[in-house]
Amino acid sequence: MLRDLVRLAWLSVKEKAGRSALAAFGVFMAFLALTIALSIGEAFKALIIASIQSLGLNTVWIFPRTGLFTDADVALVKSLVPGAMVIPILGEGGTLTLPDGTEVEAYVYFIPPEHIEALVPREALKSGQLYVSGSLALFSNTIKMKGEVPLEPGTPAVFRSGGRTIDFVVSGVIDLSGRPGPMAGASIYADKSLALEDRYFMIYVVTDKPETAATVARKLRPYFPDAEIFSPQTLAQQVGQLVSAAQIGLGILAGVSALVTALWLYDTMTISLLQRIKEIGIMRAVGFKRRHIMTLVITEALIVVTIGVLAATPLLFVISAVSFPVGPGLSLKLAIPPYTAVISAFIVVMANILGVLGPAYKASRVNVVEALRYE
Repeated sequence: MLRDLVRLAWLSVKEKAGRSALAAFGVFMAFLALTIALSIGEAFKALIIASIQSLGLNTVWIFPRTGLFTDADVALVKSLVPGAMVIPILGEGGTLTLPDGTEVEAYVYFIPPEHIEALVPREALKSGQLYVSGSLALFSNTIKMKGEVPLEPGTPAVFRSGGRTIDFVVSGVIDLSGRPGPMAGASIYADKSLALEDRYFMIYVVTDKPETAATVARKLRPYFPDAEIFSPQTLAQQVGQLVSAAQIGLGILAGVSALVTALWLYDTMTISLLQRIKEIGIMRAVGFKRRHIMTLVITEALIVVTIGVLAATPLLFVISAVSFPVGPGLSLKLAIPPYTAVISAFIVVMANILGVLGPAYKASRVNVVEALRYE
């Protein structure tokens, strides 16, 4: 009997091909919209957190609101977080003169040489060595001579600031473009011993793991009430919560399309049943029970919904393979997890099944005698 019902349902779908195609297209759009809405939140969340991770989730940044930090402040931080790497950073702006006479504005970070790899990722090194000591310094690849000629390791350069002169030699060229955070603000990374005074615009703390960083930030705040204390780990958690909330909102909006499709299918099935009242009466007269009629109508709806979902599935594979630019150096790849597609398909199917329950119930309650007389 079930096989006969499926065959009859398929024949009915074929007979009203135009309306069935429109209903299937509605399912197609609803399934596509819901799946993308649920996936895009995860994709943006992964992208944003990946960007925040490049800041170093296991780090804490301390900036003074007024003035500068002293060695006493650095010593206090070290005593409060003995297991962490505490890096004081000085900054100084000035003019840099290159071998061909080109003069450019430059900003130097003076740092302890032993901590250079904690501040500049090795993958940022484009040429030379990731090394600072004495006059040897790391230069940004944005510093170039006339004609956009890049600097090479071993190139001399003269830095002038406040009436003093520092002779630098390029030890390595680094590219920090597209990297967020304060470390990308320097043109030159140089040895801390070349700085005039030990007064720091930032204290950079590196902990063993992200969870520790959040704890360290909370621990330091009472001791530095006049400082800005920032932890990328805390930001990552807040962004994750915000994106999750936005994802729910997107899912609700996309879910509306599933309800619209269900109403569309309800309308399609209602009109179809009005056109088939006599046919239903004949089926009842030859032995089909009410449950068979109801099953027939629901099966028709399932066929239409299945066609829409299956038609959208290949397009989801195509969309998930394409990267969309969302900003400088950033691209969004909409990786669609299988479970997201399954959840979307389930929601769309259930919404449409609920949409046809009314017409299916009415069809099963048709009076046989009146149906046979219907013209």
